[in-house]
Amino acid sequence: MQVITPIDTTIDIPNTLAEDRAYFTPDQVSDAVAYYGREGYVVIRGLLPSGLCDAIRAGYNTEIRQSCTPILRQKNMRYEINKFDADGFLANPIFNVQDLESRRFGNFKRHALQGVTQERVAALTSALIGINRTKLIQTMFFEAPAGTWAHQDSYYQDSAVALGRCVAGWYALEDVDARAGRFYVCPRSHRSISVMRNAGEWDFATGHDRYRQAVLETMRKHEMELRAPYLAKGDVIFWNSLTVHGSFTASGRGVSRASLTAHYLPEEDDMLQFHTRIRHQKMTTVNGMPVAQLHDQDMMRNRLVRGIAAHAPGPYAVARKLAMQAMFLAGRFRRSAAGVQAGAVLPAK
Repeated sequence: MQVITPIDTTIDIPNTLAEDRAYFTPDQVSDAVAYYGREGYVVIRGLLPSGLCDAIRAGYNTEIRQSCTPILRQKNMRYEINKFDADGFLANPIFNVQDLESRRFGNFKRHALQGVTQERVAALTSALIGINRTKLIQTMFFEAPAGTWAHQDSYYQDSAVALGRCVAGWYALEDVDARAGRFYVCPRSHRSISVMRNAGEWDFATGHDRYRQAVLETMRKHEMELRAPYLAKGDVIFWNSLTVHGSFTASGRGVSRASLTAHYLPEEDDMLQFHTRIRHQKMTTVNGMPVAQLHDQDMMRNRLVRGIAAHAPGPYAVARKLAMQAMFLAGRFRRSAAGVQAGAVLPAK
């Protein structure tokens, strides 16, 4: 299937395993690591058991879909009730499954975290980064086609030790149709371009749209290749935090892309947020892997914040924006004091 990319080129998207390259199985760790280091991404076939994928989706259908409880959303970082597209698929993706209230969403939460922290995932993420142990710092759940802009994850979060030490995974919970807004990567972009710094005219608080446009201009300038691998149920694509990636807009109706996204850091590394501040996180443990929680809904004070944010979304959004602007202003002062000019590129591993 042919699609027009965000930089107005045309590529063929495979819609069956036979149309795509084989990539790797969970047992081919050394080959997968070598490919990841060279290309900036890698696909692992059948990493999640089919039954676990079904259990995650069943938990979503029985606990999340019918719920009227506000949940923190990936698109706008607001607490909202579910919104569905014309085909009945969840249109406002869930941010941080590990923060969901266990009393209401326990099965979905448990099965989803089982998937992204299982032993084979822990071994693979550690091998890809080249360290002993990883920790999970962020998750998301998607169902409807998303159409995500091209970006480097490092712009939003990365390692405070060195940029590029974060690895992310996109877990297919069903066979993903090519019409459903396929996930794409720009191979080798983790080495071919500089880090696009979250500062100055590109800072998240006031320059996010300019950053998004700058990424597209960089892709055109470097004539980047785009690949959109076929992902069957249980397949996972991992990519480096410096690899440019996104997802296409949907080109058909009645197709979903049920999936989980997870981001991992070396266990000893702090998270660098927006290239501006170190974000310390409350930690729990799942399957022996440390898991970060930012807004744990099992805590009463966080449920109170959820209630305020859900019932006063306007003032909550304004307060959040002002806090973001203050954070970037403080970051500029810190860089100025350290003799670092705004827009400078941080070292990448």
